[in-house]
Amino acid sequence: MTTTRTIYLIRHAESVENMMIHDFKTLVGIFPPPLPGEPSPQVLRLINLLNVPALIDCALSPRGVRQTEALKDFTSSYNNGKGFLPSIFTPGQQSLVVHSPLRRARQTCAMATSLCSPNGNDPEYDWTSTGLTSPGGEVEVMEQPLLLEKTPVEWLPGLGGRLEKRIESFKTWITTRPESSIVVVGHSQWFKKMLGMDKKFDNCDIWKVSFNDSNLEFGVPERVYQGNVD
Repeated sequence: MTTTRTIYLIRHAESVENMMIHDFKTLVGIFPPPLPGEPSPQVLRLINLLNVPALIDCALSPRGVRQTEALKDFTSSYNNGKGFLPSIFTPGQQSLVVHSPLRRARQTCAMATSLCSPNGNDPEYDWTSTGLTSPGGEVEVMEQPLLLEKTPVEWLPGLGGRLEKRIESFKTWITTRPESSIVVVGHSQWFKKMLGMDKKFDNCDIWKVSFNDSNLEFGVPERVYQGNVD
């Protein structure tokens, strides 16, 4: 029996790492530089690019926080105020929200869905904390290690296949789940590779795509929400 599911993919909001990479591209001329006389802390932030372990699991930038606030406004008012999750999940059926273990994805998931899996190392974005919703009832929320963003090692020549293996494992994992609709909060390089796209999602983008269990293939993705707002 062929099962076709609907997957909603949400990229995390801008992180401190994203902000620093933008600074680097600005300084080397890929992006326009700041206006003359405008305060520019880019150089100091670029020094922190050397702190790779801290950047791998960094928090959201101030702009990223604003992006999550706009995303929350969208998900709260979705479908004439019904809300994003109540609109995409079928009443009476088990539904799933799954996110990357990295902090920027957990923070974005909490803002977009009011759900985040328990994590003693990140109490501010834990569903047991004030303001978030327990995942009991028909919606399950979990952290999925396979969703980790492309690692520094996986950028090295000849080692990119590690990411592909994780993606294939994740697709196989989907087939073991009972839910017909799944929300996935993760990372741009991961989603780009999984869908075979030639561009990355913008921060806080929401894309909808079908998934066929029989051949482990995705359909044509459709953007539901344009993120990357100021």
